[in-house]
Amino acid sequence: MWVDYGGMYARGLSADKYGNAYPDQMLRYWTRSFFQRATALFTFENLPANWDVDAFKYGLYRRGFLVGFESKKYGLVIVPATVAGFGLQYQPTHAIINTPYFNFDRPLRLGVECEAIKLTPDFTGIWDVITKYADEMRQIDTAIRQSSINARMAYAMVATDDKSARSLKAIAQKLQNGEPAIVYDAKIRKTGDLDPDRLPWQQFDRDLKQNFILPELIEARRSVVDDFYKEIGVRIPDDKRERMITSEVNADEAQTFIRRDVWLKSLEDSLLKFNALLGTEISVRANEPEGGDDYAV
Repeated sequence: MWVDYGGMYARGLSADKYGNAYPDQMLRYWTRSFFQRATALFTFENLPANWDVDAFKYGLYRRGFLVGFESKKYGLVIVPATVAGFGLQYQPTHAIINTPYFNFDRPLRLGVECEAIKLTPDFTGIWDVITKYADEMRQIDTAIRQSSINARMAYAMVATDDKSARSLKAIAQKLQNGEPAIVYDAKIRKTGDLDPDRLPWQQFDRDLKQNFILPELIEARRSVVDDFYKEIGVRIPDDKRERMITSEVNADEAQTFIRRDVWLKSLEDSLLKFNALLGTEISVRANEPEGGDDYAV
């Protein structure tokens, strides 16, 4: 089950706000979905046995970095922190650690008393990437749901009393549930001020085919997922690939992998320092699908 670990890894960052409406449900769904897809980018090996791997990955992707140090009671630990101080190139020099288990009266010095494992060079996570595409998917899924509803029912009804209103609602409900034929009372024809020979409902959008955009919305959803994969460095099949020349293919490859390479280099460089200071042998590698072309499916 996905949790936010009590918000500890998001302290000082923008909070995610979810409601109970359908768009909010979709935002929550796609945030979880894209986060879980992103965590498959890299495999970490030789992590200390006392580290919770799921919390480690969540903190790394959510916050962008975690700080490790040797504690007297728990041994080597990895915790969320806030960087502070300025070095010669104005880089952070210290880490402020404040958790329910650790509350130091001063910042710890990076590279001396503690060290950071960084996903990104700027000490930030990739939550902005995840939420950007999750928000786009929220808009599209909401539109898909509305388009599906509109395609099933495009009628307005008029009633003069509660009894006729209940009858008409029952008819609409049966239609929505897919019943092929409905028997109704002939008195319904006399509802309202309409012509007695007419039924008390009217189709207010007669050209459903022209306004039916569900296929386009589904294609837009697929396009957003493809864009997300490209953003995080996962190769996907290109519909136009067979018509692309070599230079176009190379440019497409570079665009796909450039951010993932930055993240991998940041992890490798920070792990070199981390291992040297704390005596660990943690390593990281980028995951590639086994066999054939390394495409996302």
